[in-house]
Amino acid sequence: MDYIIYTFDSSNIAYLALDLIEKNSVRARLVPLLAEIDAGCGLCLRFEEKDREKVENIIEKSSLLYKERYRLIYKDRKPEVLNYDLS
Repeated sequence: MDYIIYTFDSSNIAYLALDLIEKNSVRARLVPLLAEIDAGCGLCLRFEEKDREKVENIIEKSSLLYKERYRLIYKDRKPEVLNYDLS
C-alpha cells in the first residue's frame, strides 16, 4: 500500500491537521518522521494515496501550512521516499 505524508513545522499544526482529516472521514495517523525526511516537529500526517484528493482539498480549504509532501512506496518492509510531484 502506498501513502502520502505531510510534514509540519510544529506538532500543534500536525495535530490540528489530523483532527480536520478525521472529521472528514479519512483514515489518517500521525507518525514519526523517517530518517530520510527532515522537518521541524518530528511528526508527519500519513494517509492512503487513494485519499489524496480529498485530503488536499481539506488542507487547502482550512489554510493549514505544511512544510513538505512525500509519497511512500512500500517494497517489502522499507518504504521508498519520493518527493511529491503534482505533474
